Order: sequence, then structure tokens, then C-alpha cells
Amino acid sequence: MSNQSALKIKTSDGRFARSQKTKDAIVKALLKLLNDTPFPTAEQVAKESKIGLRTVYRQFKDMESIYLSLHEECLYFLNKMFANEIDVNKSFEERINFAVSERLKIYSEYETLFIATISNAARLPILVDQVAASYQIMRKRFIKIVPEIKNLSGIKSDLLFTRILFPTWFSLRNVLKHDQKTIINELSIDLMEYINSNIK
Repeated sequence: MSNQSALKIKTSDGRFARSQKTKDAIVKALLKLLNDTPFPTAEQVAKESKIGLRTVYRQFKDMESIYLSLHEECLYFLNKMFANEIDVNKSFEERINFAVSERLKIYSEYETLFIATISNAARLPILVDQVAASYQIMRKRFIKIVPEIKNLSGIKSDLLFTRILFPTWFSLRNVLKHDQKTIINELSIDLMEYINSNIK
């Protein structure tokens, strides 16, 4: 996710606008800190945002609330990104490749947020629900591009999507050091073969 993105302020009320600007600054500070540490404290957020700690706690009751705000912004941009039309006339291979490319682009751009969420899930269980919501949005998008997936049984469909979860991409890209183009090509081939061999 772009570290510069901010939620839109949809009111002319000056106090609300200032409050929203303060919240945006706090959320941006958290995102920036997550590049360096998986567990930023409220004190660190206050220092990074140049906002007093008391003001941070006036805007957000706890760190969990700041994470939730960050995820809400993530969901907003995912929905915005997926608003574009899909060319259903493209071949099966082209659509698979497009869907995989789009998914991995999201992982690349939102990498910091995904890592932070996984790292903080044990301490902040509510984040698991936020990740599940984002995965559901991405799953619906993938199926919209590749409707052939609807012909798979429930477990077969679930197994397919485990192949393109964030940890899979992260391992291939950052641990095993494969380049993005190779990952996209190989995953696309793998998913095509899987779908073709498991359609009812």
C-alpha cells in the first residue's frame, strides 16, 4: 500500500477535518514504523507522527484501533483497485496470468502491512478478521476474472487459493529469491493445470 495514501475527508466541518488529518498522520506513522519494527509502540507512533501521546490516545483508544484503521484504508483501496472492468473475452491463459499478476502486485505493494498483520495476529486477534476480509475481496476478484474456478468443489477451490496466499509469495520472492516475473509465470501455469485437472 502506498505510504502516502490517506482517507478522504468528506465534510466541511473544520474540527472534524482537523481530527481526520490527525488520524491520517497517526496511521501513516504506524505504516512507516512497520518498515523497521513489527511491534511499534504508541510512544513511537506519537514521536514519528509528531503528535502528542495524549492526542494519539484521544483519536484512538489503543494500538489495535490504529491497526484497524490502517486495514480499513487497505480495504478501501482494494475495492477501488478492483472497480475496473475485466475483459472476459481474453483466453483462459491470459486471464489466469492477469489474475496472478494482479494478486502478486498487491502483495508487493502491501508487503509491510501483510507482514505486520501476521506478526501481530497473536497479540491482536481481531486483525485476523481484517486479513480474512481482505482475502475474501481478493478471492472474489480472482473468481470474477477466472470464473472456471466455480466448477471446482469447495475443498479443491480452497486448495487452489492456498497456492497464492501471501506466505507462499513471500517465501518464493524473499526467501528463495525468485524474481517476480518467474513466480507469475510458474504460478499461472500451475493454476491452469490444477483447474483443468480438477474441474468436475
